Amino acid sequence: MESGLILIPVLILVSGAVAYIGNLVGRATGRRRLSIFGLRPRHTAHIITVVTGVLITVISLATVLLVSKDARVALFQLNDLREQIEDAEARLREVTGGDIAYLRNQEVLREIVDGRLPQAQVLERLDAMRLRAADLAVSNGIAPDLVTGGVLTLDPPNLTWEAAARLVTLRRRETIVRIVSLENTLRGEALRVSLLLVDRVLVYPKGTVLFSASIDPQAGREAVGRYLLALVDAAAERAQGRLLSPPFARVTEAPTGQLDIDHHRAAITEIMAIGHEVRVDATAQRDITTEMPLVVRFVIHR
Repeated sequence: MESGLILIPVLILVSGAVAYIGNLVGRATGRRRLSIFGLRPRHTAHIITVVTGVLITVISLATVLLVSKDARVALFQLNDLREQIEDAEARLREVTGGDIAYLRNQEVLREIVDGRLPQAQVLERLDAMRLRAADLAVSNGIAPDLVTGGVLTLDPPNLTWEAAARLVTLRRRETIVRIVSLENTLRGEALRVSLLLVDRVLVYPKGTVLFSASIDPQAGREAVGRYLLALVDAAAERAQGRLLSPPFARVTEAPTGQLDIDHHRAAITEIMAIGHEVRVDATAQRDITTEMPLVVRFVIHR
């Protein structure tokens, strides 16, 4: 049975009873011309009327909270419940794919900006980047905000493109500027974004050993091929936090490892020809900076 079918009649009866008692008290006070706090009888009657109204509200609210769990949730836990619903809806949209244009923490666009340039030129670069990001977002289904008319809304509110330009110039080096979505955003909505600034540095010089493992060709050609690919994946996982995730991916994702297919086949053939267990190093094929993918080359030790 719905709790309202019980709750509403109870509230009516309780409110009527309190009003009736208040009326009796008021009438008795008026007839006897009683006074409280030294007030005139008329003012005393007014106070009794006000107190009666307050009691009706208090008793009604107490009755609602006592009888209805839903009312207690609505009064004391409504914000928490809303947040849980929003999180659940966000997870559902993410799982189903829905009409999500951008996921939380997804990169919208990145650009390398030289912080050694004059601040005015840095601001020009950032402004051009902003326009490209807005065009890209619109092509993905993002719509302008109904109030501001902007496609991208910077967050926190005190963050401006001018402030970002100052921060880049203060770094005095090449800086990777990433525009990142702050929340799951549906097509047809405006996009809230923030800026991430990352120094562009040399992370792995050419030839750096990224990961090593022993591989036995007795496992067969197909297994050797899988082991080599696993070496690339392990090197990419180890590089997380030093190299950026791929462009347009979530910023929390691991960087990608890349391997030339012909080199992969040649390495398999060489290991199989050796015929016994060998140590294989996954090395950096070239100098790799912060924003680059992890391009891997194998070095086989006989």
